[in-house]
Amino acid sequence: MDFSKLSRSEWLGLAASALLVVAVLFLPWFDLAEGPSRAPGGDGFLCGDGEFSCTGFETFPILRWLLLAAAAAPWILAWIVVRGNKLSWPPGEMTMVVGFTAFVLIAYNGIIDPAGSGNQEIGITKAIGYYVALFASLGIAIAGIGRAMEVNKDAPRKAPGTV
Repeated sequence: MDFSKLSRSEWLGLAASALLVVAVLFLPWFDLAEGPSRAPGGDGFLCGDGEFSCTGFETFPILRWLLLAAAAAPWILAWIVVRGNKLSWPPGEMTMVVGFTAFVLIAYNGIIDPAGSGNQEIGITKAIGYYVALFASLGIAIAGIGRAMEVNKDAPRKAPGTV
């Protein structure tokens, strides 16, 4: 195993992966405003009874596992590069796809279909963890793009549709 094979792209991906894990597990994604919709004993609490801040791990039962799996992609890419394994596709392409998929899932769950339903949606604001997770998933995608470009920089480009 030769760790000198790791380029800046892999190191960026590893850092972005660690940042995504921290954002999902520890940083608050949503803050709830205190108001009449959050009456004691009511159903207005998204984050749990009496909690006005919640992490992505607490909020999304399925997405949390998908994001943690996405955070594994740069580590798998680094393992492939260090070991010198040969793939049938350029290394980094799957990491790029996983990073963009995580970005779209996070954006969808924060912009198009925010957490909660009914009274729970009132007074929800996005906290720092949401934006850190978006940034980290984009970093994973950029790391995958960087590695794929490094591998393909010497190969001649072909016209689309040619073999």
